[in-house]
Amino acid sequence: MNEEQTQVSDTIDIENSQLYICDIERLVSSRQKFKYYYEIYNDELYSLILLTLTHKSFNKKEAKQLCKEILRHKSFLQKRLKRDSGVCLATLDYLSNIKNIIYKPTIMEEKKSDFLTDSSTKDGLTNLYLRDIFDVFLKKEIDLAKRKNTIITLALIDIDDFKKINDNFGHQKGDEVLSKIGEILNDSIRQMDFAARYGGEELSIVMPNTKLEQGYKIANRVRKKIENLKFDDFSITVSIGLSQTSDKILDSEKIISCADKALYLAKEKGKNQVVKFKS
Repeated sequence: MNEEQTQVSDTIDIENSQLYICDIERLVSSRQKFKYYYEIYNDELYSLILLTLTHKSFNKKEAKQLCKEILRHKSFLQKRLKRDSGVCLATLDYLSNIKNIIYKPTIMEEKKSDFLTDSSTKDGLTNLYLRDIFDVFLKKEIDLAKRKNTIITLALIDIDDFKKINDNFGHQKGDEVLSKIGEILNDSIRQMDFAARYGGEELSIVMPNTKLEQGYKIANRVRKKIENLKFDDFSITVSIGLSQTSDKILDSEKIISCADKALYLAKEKGKNQVVKFKS
């Protein structure tokens, strides 16, 4: 699997290579190396490290505090055991026995941990990645795109008149709609892309190394497939807003804001369409 195809798994990309659990040991033991990668990822690095070690997602503030506590616990264990306990053992012991964050931990080989990672970072209804994982992935890909001088396109997708579906046919039918759309997104995107449940009835696709026109074709293909979905008493459509990184759009907040403006315009223009953000 090449770098463009890698999504959130039990590794994270660090300067064109992948950070495995064994590499975290070296990262936390080298102040110089940690400082170097902290300058790239800032506090997001703590979230990425904990995601790799625990397969659980933590926000940046919580992850930073936990990492500091784990390192202190690692030093404590080293004094008691009179040997280096390692960051994995320190993390497991601290989060399961002291913080009670991890319950019934299971030891497994890294190469067999993909299922656990997916199940703990994906939305159970749509089988799309969760919002906080989306935030981590988008920021990481934008940082990578800056270094490689490539372009990322973001699609924000909103189900048209979703409230009417819940009101008229019940929330169970609304859940069915979300589940079906999740299937379409997972079946329609390329391996290098990343689909997430952004919030409520709003979904998203991050398309690395993809210009706006190519992203438009992918998004419009998704829109048409959703339009062709058949339910017993109704049909559904979606509106999609697109934006891409540029000299003026350099961070995750800005690209999300621009895609949201394009999505709003798609709604204003009559829904069931894809609109590209124009700066």
